[in-house]
Amino acid sequence: MKITFKDVGQGDSILLEWMDDNVPKIGIIDCNKKGKANPILDYIKKSTYKKIEFIILSHPHSDHYSGMVELLNYLEEKKLKLGAFSHTLHLLGKDYYRYLNWVEIDTAALIDLKDMIKKVDELYASKIIEKIDLISENWQIELNDGASLKCLSPSNTEARKYMDIVSFEPEKNKKAASKGANYLSTIFKIAIGDNYYLLTSDSEILSFKRLVVENRHKDLYKKELVICQLPHHGASKNYYPPFWSFIRKNKDPQAVISAGLNEKYKHPHFPVLKEFHSNGYNIHSTNIVYGMVGYVEYLKKLALLNAKLDTFTEIAYTHTGGDKSFDLV
Repeated sequence: MKITFKDVGQGDSILLEWMDDNVPKIGIIDCNKKGKANPILDYIKKSTYKKIEFIILSHPHSDHYSGMVELLNYLEEKKLKLGAFSHTLHLLGKDYYRYLNWVEIDTAALIDLKDMIKKVDELYASKIIEKIDLISENWQIELNDGASLKCLSPSNTEARKYMDIVSFEPEKNKKAASKGANYLSTIFKIAIGDNYYLLTSDSEILSFKRLVVENRHKDLYKKELVICQLPHHGASKNYYPPFWSFIRKNKDPQAVISAGLNEKYKHPHFPVLKEFHSNGYNIHSTNIVYGMVGYVEYLKKLALLNAKLDTFTEIAYTHTGGDKSFDLV
């Protein structure tokens, strides 16, 4: 199995590729554009896949779905089947459409979101999409005999938190309501044998705290974490140290960040990177920006202090931007 974090600047686009009974399969989590480019769509166009097993929207923020309508239009044009379109919006209840007005401040992004939902409904009616999956905690699919993809969050706890935010005069506080959509973010665990891998999208501290307190997912400390995605592009406000102490990791854990130029948020944040490094993680980022610049300089200073001047080249080679791909075993 292979996972690729596409370089889409500030945002997420993840490809999962695996074999099942000698048949190559592919799944997609989020689809963001980078400028005018759509890296996920470009990859699909060049591939030979006859079907996409699933497309997942981790949560309704535009840096996770800005390329989704283009992708769906391509599936329609080429009559390329989609096994399932999966999302967490159902946690808002049967009237979730009316809450979409508060998940995005930007009008164009809101239009894109509504267009995406409309297109999903159309493709389901035309049988291009075989089913629409509603994701929440404990949703799971078997990828093959040895691998599974399981949702750890959101749960009803996160859904209630978001509903509390939007129920309190959201039109007067669109910013809070928009940020609140992060409570709908997915946390996925890919399990393969005794190893697991975490995909955290923009999940909030509330979710990580809940996972520790409720302690319902024993794999988090009975199996070994190999690769994790840092929550919310490496943001300080999404870092909850007790969770990362609670889980069990292997001897050489990898941490991945999908981030790009964005002067408003400046992800990732250096203190988070330094903490993960001090806990033994090797850090990879799709772009060397903001905290990653400081992190690379920090590594160089450590190398200088340790008189390991030959590691400068290795540091420069290892910490470069672009797609980040890993084999999952």
